[in-house]
Amino acid sequence: VLFGKRRAYQRKVAIADFSGVCSGDIYVLEPKGEQLLPELLPFICQSEPFYNYVISMSQGGLSPRVNWKALAKYEFALPPLEEQRRISEALIATDSSQKASFVLAQRIIDLRSSLLAYRTGTALLTRGNSKDLNTNRYASWKRMKLSDLSKVVRGSTPRPAGDPKYFGGSHIPWITVGEITKDDSPFLESTEAMLTAAGEEKSRVFEPGTVVLSNSGATLGIPKVLRIKGCANDGVAAFLDVDSRVLPMFLYYWLSGLTEYFRNVVAAGGGQPNLNTTRIGDLFIAVPPISEQEAIVNLMEELEHSLTETRRRIVRSHAISQGILHETLGSSEGLAR
Repeated sequence: VLFGKRRAYQRKVAIADFSGVCSGDIYVLEPKGEQLLPELLPFICQSEPFYNYVISMSQGGLSPRVNWKALAKYEFALPPLEEQRRISEALIATDSSQKASFVLAQRIIDLRSSLLAYRTGTALLTRGNSKDLNTNRYASWKRMKLSDLSKVVRGSTPRPAGDPKYFGGSHIPWITVGEITKDDSPFLESTEAMLTAAGEEKSRVFEPGTVVLSNSGATLGIPKVLRIKGCANDGVAAFLDVDSRVLPMFLYYWLSGLTEYFRNVVAAGGGQPNLNTTRIGDLFIAVPPISEQEAIVNLMEELEHSLTETRRRIVRSHAISQGILHETLGSSEGLAR
C-alpha cells in the first residue's frame, strides 16, 4: 500500500500491483508478521479515523507532511484473522459496487454529451454547418437567431464590489459564476452569499425559471435554470422573455451542448475569455416543434435522474464501508492516541 505523506488531506492512497521505485514523499506499507490480513490494510489507510489522525499529525504550512514517527503511533482495534476476513470480504464487495457505479456514472455523462449534440442540434453549430439543416431529421426545425427568441442581458454588480452596504446581507440571493459552475445540476436552488436591500437596487433581479449562463472566465458557457429569485453579477448572462416557441428546459439543454464551442470558438482570443450579450444573441438555434422539444427534455431528464441515482449509490457505498470500518476497528476518538 502506497501512502502519500505530503498533503494527506488529499487522501492519496494506492495499491501497487507491480514492482517500482517510489518518491521520498511516499510511505510503502505492508503487513508485518501474520497479525494483519493484507486485504484489510488498504481499507484501514482509507478510513476516516486514519485520515483524521494523519491530518492532525501533519506539520508544515503550504505543504504539510506527516513523519513516520507520528504515523507509526497510530492505533486501532484489530480483530482476529477470521473476523478480518469477514470484514475484508464485505469491504471488497462494497468497493467493487462503488467502482462499478463510478464507471456507470461516466458512461451516463458520455451518453448525455452525445445525445446533447445530436438531439438538440448543437452539432450543427460545433461542426460549422449551421446553415445546412438535414432534410430528414431537422426538416421541421426552424433556424432562428437566439436574440430573436429572447432578450439576452447581463447581471450587474453593485459598485464598489465588496462594500458591506451592498454585500453580506440576508435580503436576496447573490448569483455568481461560482454558484452557476459549482456542480452539474440543471438547477440553481440556493446561494451562499446574499445582498442587502440596497444591493438589490444596484443589481439586476432575475425571477425563478430564468435560464442563465456563465459568460466570463475559464468556466464560461455553463447554463443553469433558476429555482430562486436572485440578483446576478456581470459575469452572468440571462435569457428573458423567452419566445413561446422555445421551452426554457430545451434552451438549457441546447446551451449545455455548446459549452466547449462557447469556450473555443465564440469566446476565443484575448487574455480574458468573454461572452458578451451580442455574441450570444447572434448564435443561430435550430428550433424543433414543441412536441419534439418535450420529448428531448424528457429524455435528458431521465438521464439526469439516472446520474443522480448512480451518484447516490456511490455515496451510500462509501458510507457503508466507512460504517463497517468505524464499527469494527474503533472510533476516531479511540484511535487518535
